Amino acid sequence: MTVELKAIKRYPVKGLRGVDMPSAKITAHRMLTDDRRFVIASQSAVGQDGVHEWVRKSNFLQLVNTPKLTELGTEYDEATCTLTVLRNNRAICKGKLDESMGRTVIEDFLKAFLKNDVAGTPKIYAVPDTQFGDMKEPYISVLNLASIRDFGERIVQAEIDPMRFRGNLLIDGLAPWKELEWEEGQIITINDAKFRVIHPITRCKATSINPDTAVSDINVPLMLRKGVNHLYMGVYVEALDDTVLTPGDSITIA
Repeated sequence: MTVELKAIKRYPVKGLRGVDMPSAKITAHRMLTDDRRFVIASQSAVGQDGVHEWVRKSNFLQLVNTPKLTELGTEYDEATCTLTVLRNNRAICKGKLDESMGRTVIEDFLKAFLKNDVAGTPKIYAVPDTQFGDMKEPYISVLNLASIRDFGERIVQAEIDPMRFRGNLLIDGLAPWKELEWEEGQIITINDAKFRVIHPITRCKATSINPDTAVSDINVPLMLRKGVNHLYMGVYVEALDDTVLTPGDSITIA
């Protein structure tokens, strides 16, 4: 069976829902463009000086500490750096994240929306030439949809939304969990571009939050441990070449 790239997703604001990309321009040794470019933090967490370099995700608002964020949908226009926040599929507010006024519009909404959930005022931060992945290195995450289906059907006995795992490249056609057999340094090829395998992704309690209900309904790390005796879902890769990826591209595993 052909291994195929089924979807490409990025998360312009860390902690908010991802958006589908009809194509993605890949730059070697970089994350997807604008993926985790912006973060939300309360001034009580980062201080008056704000954020000036990559720091760990525990400094920011995220699902594990602010599950209500999953109630919000997003749309993102890369050309204008404009974020639209949706609730119940209705646009609530819109702002250009690279402009102070645009960020203020989003921040004012978040302050009201999270008034009972966050101490302090939520602020949106960005740092030039910095993206706030869970690791400092500029890796891209790959999810095997067959592994997610197997986890849901065989272990949890419930349908699992891949959004729980916030992957960038969603692939299908590979046997369940086969991606975890990829060795560090192994090369996979998508659209003639090479990606170097880094290591599997260890999953935390944030994946227990249902992306539709904001309720912690499945202890994902516990069920992974019980069902497959590890805490992994997906792998990190590093882009070695410049290319453009499009859903439907075939994947070759060397």
